[in-house]
Amino acid sequence: MSGAELIAVAFVAASAGTLGTMLGLGGGVFLVPILTLAFGIDLKVAVAASAIAIVANSCAGSGVYLIRRFTNLRLALLMLVSSTLGALVGGLLAVSLPEPVLKGTFALVLLSVAYAMARRKPLRQQSVDDTQQPDPLAISGHYYDPALDRFVRYTPRRLRIAIPTSTTAGLASGMFGIGGGPIIVPLMNILMGVPLKAAAGTSAFMVGLTASASAMVYYTRGYVDPRVTMAAVFGIVGGAHLGTRVASRIRPAMLGHIFVIVLVVLAISMVLDAVGVIS
Repeated sequence: MSGAELIAVAFVAASAGTLGTMLGLGGGVFLVPILTLAFGIDLKVAVAASAIAIVANSCAGSGVYLIRRFTNLRLALLMLVSSTLGALVGGLLAVSLPEPVLKGTFALVLLSVAYAMARRKPLRQQSVDDTQQPDPLAISGHYYDPALDRFVRYTPRRLRIAIPTSTTAGLASGMFGIGGGPIIVPLMNILMGVPLKAAAGTSAFMVGLTASASAMVYYTRGYVDPRVTMAAVFGIVGGAHLGTRVASRIRPAMLGHIFVIVLVVLAISMVLDAVGVIS
């Protein structure tokens, strides 16, 4: 790639990092299809670059979420074991599949997540004094939301279903270099009753550790392009700083709308590319 193309990759990665960090997705869900569709980069090379960039993005973006208490560390650690194992399996599976199959599967994942988020019912925003939900594992959390000008308290539910299901997020991370955020965020928000900002903050912490497992698989198989990866890392880290600051001031409903619209557009583009309509 030329120097101008690498600068363009860095700019795209910065945009993906901003939006991805705002939504707790790590940026890969936006970066991978754009690198493939706009720059003609091999999907597996794009996935490898995204996985490494997500690790850097998570390190850069998680700090602000931790300070603002959006991140639920206890919940993240509970779910990381299964999601990391899934990432290893996903990485090994992806390197053996044809690229059109990967693109089509990626598009289906994006559309499924977008549909689930669009159909979700608004969650009740609990006040800090609401202690009605049982919390045997001490994983409840609370934070101050500047956009709502109030404290929000929540207690994650349905752990027996959610923790094994997080393996699916790891599988998607390994196959598509997306860090698992597009599945982790809706899983926490819809199934577990975690407010969207807390789900995004917790996911932002998790995705880096999950992506690091699959990144090793792609590295050992020779899919890491140093130039593309460095451009993606520099861009996505810069975008992460902006994303964490913007996210705290945006109303949760708006975050959800942005999430759904972007995923649908990218999914349709990936389908068209997989069948050869666009290249």
